[in-house]
Amino acid sequence: MVGAGIFAALAPAAHAAGSGLLIGLAVAAVVTYCNAASSAWLAALYPASGGTYVYRRERLGVFWGYPAGWSFVVGKTAPARRWRSPSAHTSGRGRRTRWPWQPWWL
Repeated sequence: MVGAGIFAALAPAAHAAGSGLLIGLAVAAVVTYCNAASSAWLAALYPASGGTYVYRRERLGVFWGYPAGWSFVVGKTAPARRWRSPSAHTSGRGRRTRWPWQPWWL
């Protein structure tokens, strides 16, 4: 599965990496493969619905699995909330637009 971020991130990555872009993409592909292979291995080892929470609960126990599962959820949703649309949060000069009702960390 390829997310839409690849289309938005490829041009800035090419500009920043220059001739090292293909090496960076190859390293990213290896890391992505390792992540997918380990997730598939865990899914085969623990065939229950719940995904990452189930894997952490089974490996760490119920006490540590609960906060570990929530840290995964927060870790995935917080960046999505902040950077869901690069153009929606900028004022035209690359600065993020601040709204009066937003907390300082968003």
